Amino acid sequence: MPDPLQIGTSGLLAFQRGLSTTGHNIANASTEGYSRQSVSLTTDEPRLVDGRYLGTGVSVAGIERSYSDYLAKDFRLGSSSLGQFEAAANMATRLDNLMADQERGLSAQLERFFNALQDVGNNPTSVPERQVLIGESNALAEQFHYLDGAFEALNSQVNDQLTLYVDEINQHAQSISELNDAISYAQALSTDGAQPNDLLDERDRVLLQLSKLVSVNVIEQDGGVANVLIGNGQPLVIGGVAEKITMGIGEFDPLIQRLTYERANGTSTDITNYLTGGAVQGLIDFRDNMLNSSRQQLGLLATGMSEVINAQHGLGVDLQGKLGGEFFVPFDAETIKNIDNTGSASSTTKIVDISLVQPTDYKATFTGGAWEVKNIKSGEITVGNGLMAIDGLEIEFSGDAEFGDSFLIRPNFRAANYFEVALQAPADIAAASPLKFSESLSNTGTAEVDSLVVNSRSDLPLENSFTLTFDASGGVDGVPGYVVTGGPGGFLPFDPETEFAGKTFQLDSGFGDAEIRLSGKPENGDVMTIERNTEGTGDNRNLLALIDIQTKDTLLRSSTSLQDVFALSIADVGIRTRQSQLSLETQEVLTGQAENAYKAKSAVNLDEEAANLLRYQQAYSAAAKVITVADEMFNILLSTFR
Repeated sequence: MPDPLQIGTSGLLAFQRGLSTTGHNIANASTEGYSRQSVSLTTDEPRLVDGRYLGTGVSVAGIERSYSDYLAKDFRLGSSSLGQFEAAANMATRLDNLMADQERGLSAQLERFFNALQDVGNNPTSVPERQVLIGESNALAEQFHYLDGAFEALNSQVNDQLTLYVDEINQHAQSISELNDAISYAQALSTDGAQPNDLLDERDRVLLQLSKLVSVNVIEQDGGVANVLIGNGQPLVIGGVAEKITMGIGEFDPLIQRLTYERANGTSTDITNYLTGGAVQGLIDFRDNMLNSSRQQLGLLATGMSEVINAQHGLGVDLQGKLGGEFFVPFDAETIKNIDNTGSASSTTKIVDISLVQPTDYKATFTGGAWEVKNIKSGEITVGNGLMAIDGLEIEFSGDAEFGDSFLIRPNFRAANYFEVALQAPADIAAASPLKFSESLSNTGTAEVDSLVVNSRSDLPLENSFTLTFDASGGVDGVPGYVVTGGPGGFLPFDPETEFAGKTFQLDSGFGDAEIRLSGKPENGDVMTIERNTEGTGDNRNLLALIDIQTKDTLLRSSTSLQDVFALSIADVGIRTRQSQLSLETQEVLTGQAENAYKAKSAVNLDEEAANLLRYQQAYSAAAKVITVADEMFNILLSTFR
């Protein structure tokens, strides 16, 4: 028959394991990543006695950890998304604070620049006002430099943080590979394939830390080994082997660094755009979609200021009567060669129409028979060869290209850094128009020149004046009007009876491509004279045109003013920052729910462990009592034979 002593002993051993496991749980209640363990008991094989099966005691079937692979995966995914939104929201808030500074920001300095233009317009002969305008122009350039430098500093912070994250990813990968080896070895030592629970907990903890940096795909295989994949399937850990990720210079810009996957055979792959989730993606998304976009918009404003102000300033004359020079130093688009190009092709880009230029970069790739130029922001692709016209740019390719060679075209990216004032002397400010007009003192009618607008520098400065003489009898087909003598020549039909309120004429090409507006009721023989403005003193017509540029739609396909371009950039950053914060708040809730579900399954409940401790203690005492009773029975039995 079964031995009561043996049965009691099996109970003692089993409940001792239970007490030890419960103590282990209590001791690790605050250990990060620890999963509650429990003893699984099973009955020993019964024996057949007198035709009946009698129990022979209890055995420990195993020590299991409370773990759900589904809940662990859900928690990792939530942590990965949370890491992404935390990194993006943190950097977005910094950018938003930088852009939205109302007192020291670019908007305030733009306003001061145009106010200084207005002061010169109010008193065009005053040298102090002109000197103030040059000072505010230099302050505007400094503000552009400051913002561009701040953007560059944010980019450096992204690079530094990515470098730290890459080091952490590699450390986690190495730890996982070592734990794989340890788990495989420990499991092989067990005769029944028992799992080393504490090692598994430690690996899950490292996997969770890794998922906060980059989204991972974990594939388990026999022997307790976990393989880890990242990106679009690159193996980061295979068994006991860990691959590495490194930071490298960008293919076009060494300051826009990229992440490369390093294989054991020495080859590498750019995986920057393939990584998903985690703080790494949050930083890359911020850099590529927010920071670079803001920098391009700032650059468009700088390019627009330079192009539009220079164009209008060149249509005026300074205090010496000379045509206006460059107000700001002109600059052109950048074309950058890919460091991996194997062909000898080259490319140049010119800005030919600033009103069409967009705040984006373009990537030109040679496909074998032609160049594909992709608008990075919109994704639109233009195919061509030689000279290509895209969004106000002229892009020219020359030389022999190899398949896959590429160039990055940047119309605006670094423009704010290059923004400089060209004017040095107050007298060089071209406040006046290069053409002036006058009515003859002998005129008997009420005719006036309401405005004379110059649209180009063609045939300027005028060598000789020209006159407009009114012919009431009808110079052409019996229609009254002005006969133009000298200059562009021709006839300007004007009926004083119906058009006395004013009529605008576009002079023939050349002579400044001027527009002239005439009004009043001229008498036959009345004369208007248009001549060169030789001094430019007391004339503010070109300054008024420069002031109008502040609110005139000159950029983004002539739909947005200079002032509004930066306002749109601020609004765009504000909206994206708020979106990132809302995404972060939502993900915090979702990740919290996933964590609670995971911990509800795996975490140690001290109340439950206290109850288990009492239960195992009582069971242990009962098993000990069984042994005591068995001993007494054995002694009684022995005493009967003495």
